Amino acid sequence: MSQKVLIIGSNVRNIAESAKKSGCEVIAITKYADADLKIYCKKTIEIESIDEKKIPKLVEETAESENAKIVLASGFETLDVRGDLLCTEPKKCKVIVDKLKFYKILERAGLPYPELIKESDTPAILKPRIGGGGENVTLALRKRPGYILQRYIDGIPCSVSLIVGEEAFPIACNYIIAGWQEMNASGFRYCGNITPLVETEIRRELIEIAKQTVELFDLRGSVGVDFIYADKPYILEVNPRFQGSLDSIEWSYDLNLFELHKKAFDGKRISTKKPSRFAIRSILFTNRKTKIKSPIVGNPFYADIPSSSRIYEIGEPLISILATGNSIREVKEKVVKRKRLLDNLGLFR
Repeated sequence: MSQKVLIIGSNVRNIAESAKKSGCEVIAITKYADADLKIYCKKTIEIESIDEKKIPKLVEETAESENAKIVLASGFETLDVRGDLLCTEPKKCKVIVDKLKFYKILERAGLPYPELIKESDTPAILKPRIGGGGENVTLALRKRPGYILQRYIDGIPCSVSLIVGEEAFPIACNYIIAGWQEMNASGFRYCGNITPLVETEIRRELIEIAKQTVELFDLRGSVGVDFIYADKPYILEVNPRFQGSLDSIEWSYDLNLFELHKKAFDGKRISTKKPSRFAIRSILFTNRKTKIKSPIVGNPFYADIPSSSRIYEIGEPLISILATGNSIREVKEKVVKRKRLLDNLGLFR
């Protein structure tokens, strides 16, 4: 009998797909019940219009009635729920998503991160004290309430994905794509990943610091550490749940991350392999108010596919575009071509 899992997150298609392919029966509770999400799920529940206070009870009751383990995903990693969790406990995530508390822990451990400041003569990074994904991150000279201000470091945005069981096991190093104008993104907005990051010396440094970082917290399963790499790696944040790099890792390494995630909870040995190719998952944002005419379910190079008749406001994530190839340049070029194909097909208006 297959294991049942209930996944709750803002967007959970990639996790649901990986879970389904690992042999699980999937129930999804999400803000975005995309057309392709339903392919991988026994049941999907959309919560975009549900009162947030009612969500914990909905999760608990659904998990109990389905006899399913709960996986808290992006946007809901701190959701206070009772049940059989197949993820890091929400109370342990709360310290991590609060950047001020998080950086204080890093400081005590002697780990590098961009310096926290109150004001600056040159533009610095202003970001919400709680949050992630490059949302509401801007350049500023002074701190404001609810935000933190950090020295701006010009470098390579990148990440390490790990599976944490009895010890932290690195799976992949990835480039982070932010502010890609071809995807209608600007500034520091997260819009995807490319796997693998290939520079050997950089990769070794990242992996070592990532392992030291996750060992400071009582985490379990799939975990990611984001960096900016300049003269050395500087830690930006820890994602105590599945990351947006899931697709690019699985396409690059020919592995199943949800299967490895389950093994961490079962106390089984984790093993991985070398990457077979470059892979990219990029997020296309709307540059105008957009209505979906027809979904394109079934094409493997598009994911997180919006349902028919849905209306998206300017700046919302619209669809993911995927590609593989022999170089970073090749996969980025393929994504741009596939974006233009979408425009030519006239699926959005």
